[in-house]
Formats: sequence, C-alpha cells, structure tokens
Amino acid sequence: MSAKLKRFVPLVPGVFTVGNMLCGFVSILHSTAGKTISGAWLIILGAFFDLMDGKVARLTCSSSEMGVELDSFADFLTFGVAPGILLFSLGIYNMKNWGFIIPVLFLLAGAFRLARYNITADPDRKVDFQGLPIPLAAVFVASYILFSYSIWNKIEYTQFFTPSLVLLSWLMISNVRYPASPKFLAIKKLRWRAVALSLPVVAVLIKPRWFLFPIIFSYILHGFVREIYWTVLRGEKEML
Repeated sequence: MSAKLKRFVPLVPGVFTVGNMLCGFVSILHSTAGKTISGAWLIILGAFFDLMDGKVARLTCSSSEMGVELDSFADFLTFGVAPGILLFSLGIYNMKNWGFIIPVLFLLAGAFRLARYNITADPDRKVDFQGLPIPLAAVFVASYILFSYSIWNKIEYTQFFTPSLVLLSWLMISNVRYPASPKFLAIKKLRWRAVALSLPVVAVLIKPRWFLFPIIFSYILHGFVREIYWTVLRGEKEML
C-alpha cells in the first residue's frame, strides 16, 4: 500500500459514521413530512453504516478518540432522536393522551445507554453488551413499522407495540447482558457456522419487511429470557 493511500485509511470509518449521521437526519426530515416508511428504512440503513464503521475501524486499526465521539453523536441522532420522531409521526403517540411519554422515554433511555457505554466499554474485551444496544432497539422500532405496514398497511397490535417500547427502554438502561456476536458464530464446524449465519441474512435480503423484525425480536427476547434464567434459576446476579 502506497504512503498516500495509507493516509486515507483512517478516514474510511469516518465515511460510514457520516453516512450513519446523514441517515438519521434525513429520516427525521421524512418522518416529519409524513413519509413513515422511508423514515424507517433510513434508520435501518443507518444501522448498517454503524455496523460497518466499527468493523472497518478494527480491520484498519484506525480507531480514534474523535471517531468514537463522532460515532456516539451519530448513534444518538439516528437511533435515539430519529426513532422518537418516527413514533410521533405515526399519530398514535400524541400530546392529548400523554402518549408522547413513550417516544420521550425511548429517547432518554437511549441517551443513557450511549453515555454508559462511552464510559464503561472496553475495546479489548467485547464479550457481552451491558444492556440492549441502542441500534438494535431502533431497528426493532423501524422493522416493526415496516412489518406492520407490509401486512396490514397500518400500525397494528399497538397493545403489543407500546409495551414493547417500554420494555426496550428498560432493557437499554438495565444490566441485561447481550452477546456481542450471536452464539451460532462460535460453532466449531465451519459448514454449520456458515449455514447458521447465511439463513437469516438470505431471508432478510429476500423479504426484509417480513423477516428483519422476527429476527431482531428473537435476538432481544433471547437475551431477556437468558437473563431471567441466570437470575431466577441460577442466581448469578441481579438484573438491575
């Protein structure tokens, strides 16, 4: 690699971070204009950029304190503010019925989750996340909106969705542990590891509106149930 090219390598993760930030900003613009579906898609696209900037930074060994702070701001915009605005745009959480508390609660929990991560994260040891990562909570919101609109052409089952938002907010600020990588990635046989990884990816690529939400929901539920098992049956630690 030439010396000139090497100088640009540290900038590559920043490109994805800026992409994440732009997705959050444009998502807010679309949500406030009543374009709910595109607002949800932009949050999911932002999550992809967020995933890539971390991986690229580790692969190129180009992580920096500035990059970490910029990434945190981008995450707050795309996964905290944008989902809150998106929820308001649905029309089911408004000032009249005090429903605005739900998006605000999600926003505050996300801010706390990011702040705690910034002061406690150990980049050299990434086994479990403490609390549900805010990108996953945001993708849950966005993917359910896409899932619901693809089937019923509206937000259905609010009696499920609203309590789920409260639970997501609690999971973000809790000590519930979520694996940094799914357990199937630790399968020793490469063939089965490839199958376990490729199936959900292929499903999402074929029908993202149908399969992304069930996959995200399963991951979140798995961490929650696992924590209940450890706490109640094995008594390893308290959840809060």
